Amino acid sequence: MEINLLFFFTVVPAIILFGIAKSGLGGSIALISIPLMTISMPLTTALGIILPILIFSDFIATYKYRKEFDLETLKLIVPFAAIGIIIGSFTFSYFSEELLKFIIGLMGFLFAGHYFFFKKNKEAKSEKNLLKGGICSTVAGFTSFSVHAGGTPTSLYLLPLRMKKEIYVGTRIIFFTFVNLIKLPLYINLSMMNFETFKQSLILFPVALIGILIGYQLLKIIEEKLFYNILYALIFITSSKLIFDFFL
Repeated sequence: MEINLLFFFTVVPAIILFGIAKSGLGGSIALISIPLMTISMPLTTALGIILPILIFSDFIATYKYRKEFDLETLKLIVPFAAIGIIIGSFTFSYFSEELLKFIIGLMGFLFAGHYFFFKKNKEAKSEKNLLKGGICSTVAGFTSFSVHAGGTPTSLYLLPLRMKKEIYVGTRIIFFTFVNLIKLPLYINLSMMNFETFKQSLILFPVALIGILIGYQLLKIIEEKLFYNILYALIFITSSKLIFDFFL
């Protein structure tokens, strides 16, 4: 891993964004992290370096939110995410990064666009739904394995439930803790992680901590209504960019 000016303008911001996402403030903002890192390194290397950082960050965040989560929702979405991860491990070589990000972008664009432009009662809660939860979490597991981008599909299911802010964040964090731990042996088996990438993960982990601390401070000052509006806005902006990039 060569540390130069390009590294500081691509890898460092990418890791900080992953850290902010791990604090619970808008996982979709990390959608641009992997594309940033691939400017400096191959996709498989970026994925291998990021996974241990995500797991370390998950443990920190899980401890903070260990009493604030929705167990019933986790029981629904974690098993389906595992199915998506397994599918991703078998089909990883058949899907391009660009196509996967376009699919994620289209899902997020339609989801956030409906919220802003067509949904009249923006604070109305949706009921938990096995079919929707299963589909969204399976897609989340698949895209998380392929490009560490399971945040938007997860949001498609969790955000309309309108959980209390802390419960939403805790549920999301614990969900991705399970997701990333399930991915770990599969990454090792596919040689996407090795001693060298792990060493680079350890070097970069303090950068992720900076992002986590930034995210925690922001969460303290954001009201619940504003919190949800920010999440939807981030999904809309990042999804629009993914769609735009696909056609360039």
